[in-house]
Amino acid sequence: MSNKQQSSVDTGNKTNIAVEPPDYAAEARARAAEWKNRAKTRHKIVGIRTWHINLNPATMSSMAYSQAGRQVQIPPEPKNVHVDWRGPFATQAGALMVEITTDKGLKGYGLGGGGLAGALIIDRHIQYFTLERDPLDVEDIWDNLYHITSIYGRRGVVIYALSGIELALWDLCGKILDAPVYSLITDEPQLKIPAYATGVDVGYYVEQGFTACKPGLRNGLAEGDEGFAKNLDIMHEARQTIGSDIELMADIYLRWDVDYTLRFAETAADLDLKWIEEAIPLDDYAGMARLVREIDSTWIVSGEHEFTRYGFRELLRWKAAHMIQPDISWAGGFGECLKIANEAAAQGVPTWPHQGGTPWGLHLIACLPMPCRAETFGPSRKSTDNELYRCLRPAAHDGFFTLDDNPGFGVEIDEKLLDAYTIDHL
Repeated sequence: MSNKQQSSVDTGNKTNIAVEPPDYAAEARARAAEWKNRAKTRHKIVGIRTWHINLNPATMSSMAYSQAGRQVQIPPEPKNVHVDWRGPFATQAGALMVEITTDKGLKGYGLGGGGLAGALIIDRHIQYFTLERDPLDVEDIWDNLYHITSIYGRRGVVIYALSGIELALWDLCGKILDAPVYSLITDEPQLKIPAYATGVDVGYYVEQGFTACKPGLRNGLAEGDEGFAKNLDIMHEARQTIGSDIELMADIYLRWDVDYTLRFAETAADLDLKWIEEAIPLDDYAGMARLVREIDSTWIVSGEHEFTRYGFRELLRWKAAHMIQPDISWAGGFGECLKIANEAAAQGVPTWPHQGGTPWGLHLIACLPMPCRAETFGPSRKSTDNELYRCLRPAAHDGFFTLDDNPGFGVEIDEKLLDAYTIDHL
C-alpha cells in the first residue's frame, strides 16, 4: 500500500461547504472553571519578560555567539538559497523566550518567535491586556489578544509573539495545578513518542536508533536540470544508506513549483518516500491541492509556516495536504495547535507538528487525536548547538522521546543562561 493510500484525506476538488466549528468559548469557560475549583491558590499575572535568542547559529553567522563569549564554529552558508531563512526575524535565529510571573512568584516559560520585533509587540501592546489576568483563563486571554492584534496581525510575527505568551500561560496552568500540561487535556496521554530526525547525516541517525529520517533538498528551480539530478542523487544515496525499512522523507522549503514537484514525485516513485514537504509557495493552495490529487506515491505535506486554526481551515478546505505540520511556537501555541489537530482529524488528516521534539511540542503530541512522530533536528557529529539549545531540545533515546510528570511543560530555565545567549535588547 502506498503512503498516499494510508491517508484518508479526500483528494477531490475544493468545496465551499461550511463546517460548523466547535463552541470553543464554551469549552474554554468550562475548563477554566474546573481548574479554578482545583487550584489551591489563585494567581494573577504581574510581569512579562522576553529574551531574543538564536537557537540555530548556522542560520546567521553574525548572530552565532553569546554575550558570555562562547563562540561556535559555523559551517559555510549555502549558496543559491531560494528562501532566505536566515536573519534576525527568521524562525530559529529569531526565537523568543517569554517568561510570565505571577503575584505568588510562579514563573511560566514559552518559546515563541519574531525576535526583537516580537518582543516589541509584547512590550508595547500585548502585555497590557495580559497583566492582572488569571493565567487559568489562558484560552480567553488568547482570544482577546488575537482580536486586539487582528488589525495588524493574524499571521506572521504577531502570532509568533502570541505563541510564546500562550505557551507561558499553559506552563503556569500546569504549575498552578501541580500537573503536567498533557494531563489537563487527556487521561490517556502518549508518553513514549517515536521520533524522526531532520538533517543530512541519515546513516548516523539510524545508528542512533531513529527509524525515520528527513534530509533537505536545497536545489530548486534556479539550479535547473543539474539541480534536479542532484536532488535525486541525494535521495537515492539516503535510501541506499538507511535501507528499505527506515522511513524517508524530503524537505524542500518552498524551492519548487507544481510541475517540478510532479516530475520529481514520478521520477522518485521507487524510493518509497513517506512525504514531500513544503515543495511550492505557501499561498498556492490550488497548486498544493493539485499535487494531492495527482501524486499517488507519497504524501504531500505542509503547514510549518501556516498560522492559527483559521489558516489551517483554508488549507483543509482546499484539501491541499495529506498531513499538516503546525509549529507550536509559531502557529498560535498549545491550545491553538490542539484545535487545529482536532479539526484536521475530523477530516481524516493527521497532524505531525513541525519541530515537535521540544518540551512544548511533546506535550501537544501526547494529546493528539491521531498518532505521529516527533521531529527533532538530528544529532550531529559536528554540532553547532550550545547549552541553551540543549536545555530547550530534549534528546531522543533509541528513537523515542519519553515524557515525565513534572508540572507544566517541565521547563525551568536559569535566567542567567538566557541573558548569556540574548542577541539584542529593546
